[in-house]
Amino acid sequence: MPAEPDKSFSRRQFLQLSLVAAAAACSDLGLEEESPLFDGPVIDEQEFIALNANYYGTGLDPVTRLPYRELRGNTLVRETDPIAIAFRLQHLLAHAGNRDVVDTMLTHLLEAQISDRPPRNYRNMLPRMSVDSGQLAPATLEYSFTDNAVLSARVAMAAQLFSGTSTGDKALTFLEKQKLGYNQALAQSSGFMPTFAHAGLFGVDPMGINLLFGGYYASVAFVLAYFIGGTPMIADPQAGLNSWQSMIAAQNALVNAHPASTTGSHTIQTPLARNGSAYQYFHSLLAVDPVDLTDSMRNGLYNVLYSYLDAAVYDRVPGIYSAGPHGGGFLLDNGLNRLAARQRQQSSQETIVTVDALATALRMFPEDSDERLILRGWIGLYATVGGATGTQGFYGGLDREGNPVEAIYARQNGAMILFDSTGAQLLSAFLVAQGKPSMRELIGQIELRWQEGSLPRIDDQLPFPIRQERLFTSPPGS
Repeated sequence: MPAEPDKSFSRRQFLQLSLVAAAAACSDLGLEEESPLFDGPVIDEQEFIALNANYYGTGLDPVTRLPYRELRGNTLVRETDPIAIAFRLQHLLAHAGNRDVVDTMLTHLLEAQISDRPPRNYRNMLPRMSVDSGQLAPATLEYSFTDNAVLSARVAMAAQLFSGTSTGDKALTFLEKQKLGYNQALAQSSGFMPTFAHAGLFGVDPMGINLLFGGYYASVAFVLAYFIGGTPMIADPQAGLNSWQSMIAAQNALVNAHPASTTGSHTIQTPLARNGSAYQYFHSLLAVDPVDLTDSMRNGLYNVLYSYLDAAVYDRVPGIYSAGPHGGGFLLDNGLNRLAARQRQQSSQETIVTVDALATALRMFPEDSDERLILRGWIGLYATVGGATGTQGFYGGLDREGNPVEAIYARQNGAMILFDSTGAQLLSAFLVAQGKPSMRELIGQIELRWQEGSLPRIDDQLPFPIRQERLFTSPPGS
């Protein structure tokens, strides 16, 4: 057995594990073959969390305690957004001792809510905001209901953890102020929550959140179950649950099949996402206890993960296609083309690879499982690329030639440190305490279908990380 490693964090230890250690890890899998499954580094999960949590050492506004949305190179972009805030909140909720920080954040979030203030009306939703020394101001007239759903779910977690305190009351007040806005938005659409709205035009996007894997489905389920109904806009208390039923129906939970890239013997049945972007499948797991997933949901997510890693092997890249930094902005429609819902005429491109969605996918598997080891290996492979990590954590993306984008977005960074969070249990407990269906009930209604039956799981182990010397070389037939 290899010597016990030094428990203190070191960059060298994190990025390089010996072949002997890799071989030992493979023997833990119970395999009889003498050679290791892969000879590259395998991350230590707690060191991975610690490295990425370094972002919060510099990336917070000192007054509001809200996270800056981006660190580009060595420059902080002094803006924040709902998802960056949401993931920071969830990280703090791991320890009830962080109540003072959560309370400060909620105080400033309440101050940032704007409703009925001509010529702007954000319906008490939060847009991307500038933040500097305690001053918050909208940075855009556009705002996202999906992003706000992610934040609302985390505020609900805080309300549950600090129930009966002034901090819990602030969280409930924040949610109460959002209720009418969510109901107004749903009432103006065709039974689905709109994706975007504009505070100056007082209009909402006619495109509703009507695709299950359109992004952050667990948070959308929470919003529909908790907020919708019982208001002057929508009297029917079942309206939100009816919308959820429509969202998860077969015509909105699209499934297709495609051949594997690396072998002609596999056909993979997968659900389809809006842009085929990995975060649209896996970031929602941060708000869902994995035990609440139905068998078909678990099968579908496994197949999707297999497809991403199969494509990574073929393209010889160390990550999977998902939203991330590119060209000075954040590329939302970056995804695996064959997983994009073409029926919905969504754009998709395969430009950059990331690992934040791989980190959230760790939640699907037990700590000592083969699958979890393989994912740790893929993340470790990403970390070996020169310039892929900085002192505040993993950079958000690599292009297909291996060039890192030296930017850390708080939403990606937060997703990478939350895979062991218990926030999902808080969210479900909050719903039950409010007399609403639990997350287990909501997610438990999802049944992914293939032909005449339930979606099957591909009968194969997840693809292993490729060897480092093969990275970014030309794929076969290119």
